[in-house]
Parts: sequence; structure tokens; C-alpha cells
Amino acid sequence: MELIEIAQLVTGIATLVVASVLIWQMIIQKKTLDIAHNDADSNMSLQAMESRSEQIRWFAENSTPELLEKLKKGYEYLNDKEKEIASSHHQNISQVLATEWRLGRLGKNPEYLRFTMGHHMKMNEYKGMRDIWKLTTASVKGTGLVEKQYIEVGDQVCEQAESK
Repeated sequence: MELIEIAQLVTGIATLVVASVLIWQMIIQKKTLDIAHNDADSNMSLQAMESRSEQIRWFAENSTPELLEKLKKGYEYLNDKEKEIASSHHQNISQVLATEWRLGRLGKNPEYLRFTMGHHMKMNEYKGMRDIWKLTTASVKGTGLVEKQYIEVGDQVCEQAESK
């Protein structure tokens, strides 16, 4: 073997070693990124639950039996202060839920969305909350500000609750 052939062989082996090291580093980096993504998702989930729990607690503290009875009848039966309480609750839960949806939490699972809208936003229980949904979504439908499927699921929740 001549010197040039030995040099080419050494260069080829060195290239394979470097390529192998780079591939190994990419594998390690992907695992690290996967762990970081899972941690971020867990953190987002915890923050969403804390925010929702705090909002539900706030609504319970600021609700009166009269407000809840009026909510069963509809939004139009509320006085201005009651409208503000109900709208604030609805808006705060909706903002967290819309953010979770936009970020793809739980794979944009419509069942999670349906459950949360029905129970935490209280759309299953109170006509007034469904009225607020209809009022707030009427202005954003078709604008692209909120994903179409998000609004469709909320509309379905309203329809199902009203058919009971």
C-alpha cells in the first residue's frame, strides 16, 4: 500500500468515526428535548388546573343563590353585577381552555374540551352560561381568531345541553 492509499483509508475511518459521534449526539439531544417537552407539558397542565381551580373557587365565592337561579333561566335575567360575575367566570375559564387547545394539550381532544366546557364553564347546567358562549363566539366566528373546531365543540355542548 502506498502512502496515499493509507491516508485515504485513515481519512475514511476518521469520517465514519466523526459521523458516528454526531449521530450519537443527535440521539442524546432528541432524548433531552423529549424530556424537556414532557416537563413543559406537565407544567402547562399543572398551571391550567391551578388557574381553573382558582377561577372555580372565585366563582363559588362570588355567586349567590339568586344569581344561580337566574343563570338557570338565562343571561337576560341577570342584573349588571351578576352579568359581570358570570361573564368573568366564563371568559377566564374559556381563555385557559382556548390556550390549552391552541397549544395542543391532550392532542386537541374534543372530549376533554366538551367535558371542560360543560362542567367547568357550567354550560351543561346554566342556560345563562350558554347564552354568554353564544354572545362571545358570535363576534369571532369566521375571523380566524379562534379555531373553527373549538367553536364547533362549544356549539355542540350548547345544543346537547338544550336538548335535555
